[in-house]
Amino acid sequence: MTQQLENIEQKVRQLAEVMTALRQQNAVLSIENNKLKADLEAQQERIGELTERLTNSQQAWAGQRGDDSESNQKLRKQIDQYINEIDKCIEWLQNA
Repeated sequence: MTQQLENIEQKVRQLAEVMTALRQQNAVLSIENNKLKADLEAQQERIGELTERLTNSQQAWAGQRGDDSESNQKLRKQIDQYINEIDKCIEWLQNA
């Protein structure tokens, strides 16, 4: 009977040690979890900032593209004029 009590007492001590170790591990994991949550929140804020910057850049670029379209149209008109003048010169040389 005393042997059984000693076995039970030994198992209770082992369980108490396991429980203490698990509580310590739980405390460490809770701290790590809180740190990871803070890191995640910081990353989400950074993503928000970068998304906003990207949107602003895209809008600015789209505005510049509109200006470029006007510049391209002017340049094309000028090139067309030069081509017409060159065609006239070639025609004049052929008739001369």
